[in-house]
Amino acid sequence: MLLTYALLSAYCLAACLMEHFAVFAGWPAVGAAEFGAVQRAQGRGSGVIYVIPKTILTVVLVMVLVAQPAGVTPLLLWAALAALAASWISSLTIQIPMHAYVRRTADAQAIRRLLRIDWIRLVAMLAHGAFALAAVTPVLS
Repeated sequence: MLLTYALLSAYCLAACLMEHFAVFAGWPAVGAAEFGAVQRAQGRGSGVIYVIPKTILTVVLVMVLVAQPAGVTPLLLWAALAALAASWISSLTIQIPMHAYVRRTADAQAIRRLLRIDWIRLVAMLAHGAFALAAVTPVLS
């Protein structure tokens, strides 16, 4: 289960980085008339590529916390869970509502604001990845 957690952590961090730097970064270049269709199409892809695995990651992390594997520092796992929760909270309370707004309006200023605010989620996922790496490395090496 620890290897699954480590792999999912790495995958979700990579997906978050890809979404931020490859997908969202191109939005300011999309015309207002096409923006809603582009954002909806990318959103479906992000759900499959990122949100579903991140949901599984969250469940697996809770399972690891419950199992308390030998050699893993619980505090690092709790810190990883806190960072992952911060990412979810940011997504649910900031990013998703802003995505809905920019999908409807294609407001260029709101798109730029969304790109800046997405750093909250990105930093939270980077922190989660660091805590996960620190937690599993002693056991998996």
